[in-house]
Amino acid sequence: MKLRKFIDKNGKGEANFVGSVFALVLVSLVAGLAMIVWGILGSTTNLANAIQFVENNGYIVTPASFQSDITAIKAKTDNLPASPANEVTAAAAVVNANLAVVAAQNATVQAQIAAAKVDLFNSAPVYTFPVDTNITCTLTAGNTNTWGNWTEIKDSTNVTFTSKFPSSGYISDMCTFLHSDADDVYNIELAYGDGKIDLGRVRFYIPVGGKVSDLLPIKSRKVPAGEVIYYRMMCSGANGATTRVNFRYFYE
Repeated sequence: MKLRKFIDKNGKGEANFVGSVFALVLVSLVAGLAMIVWGILGSTTNLANAIQFVENNGYIVTPASFQSDITAIKAKTDNLPASPANEVTAAAAVVNANLAVVAAQNATVQAQIAAAKVDLFNSAPVYTFPVDTNITCTLTAGNTNTWGNWTEIKDSTNVTFTSKFPSSGYISDMCTFLHSDADDVYNIELAYGDGKIDLGRVRFYIPVGGKVSDLLPIKSRKVPAGEVIYYRMMCSGANGATTRVNFRYFYE
């Protein structure tokens, strides 16, 4: 009604102008809708084309700015093994082979060390403790069949066996004689240091009217210079059984 009154009031020219405006708005709406539909169809077409391209070629075209990154990644992945499990197995086989070589070399070295040690025991100058014939060294057992206390080895003049090792060396043998009890078993252990590191042990039987002395091999491990040398003894005889001893030793 208002439009009609406007037309009646302003005449036919004004009505034509208004109609043109409405027509322009309508055309604009139609054009905008057409562009939206075209964009959707275009996107669908591009997506379909991209999928088809990947299916046919196995890759997609990337912007130039991505090419350097892709090239770097490709360089790091081109040489990956086709079968990682096989590569790991092969690497493990190489490691095991190397370990076997090292073990063989170690065995050879250990054999050489053992041979050198035997040669050292057989060829090194040997010393005795005590030295003077009027000096003795007596070891004392605990109670019957019981270890005595760990005690530093000393001679009858209170000189220690430890003092004979200003440098590292080895105890090769121990000679026992003048035992207090016969028809009994003696057991002697030697050690060094606060931790009582084992140096060797001997166990022997003294029969009635048996041997006066025995030379018993010790072949100890290395005694570090300055470490206190201890003994402890057990005997099946009376409490506090004793035996006199001499030691033979040499330096490294």
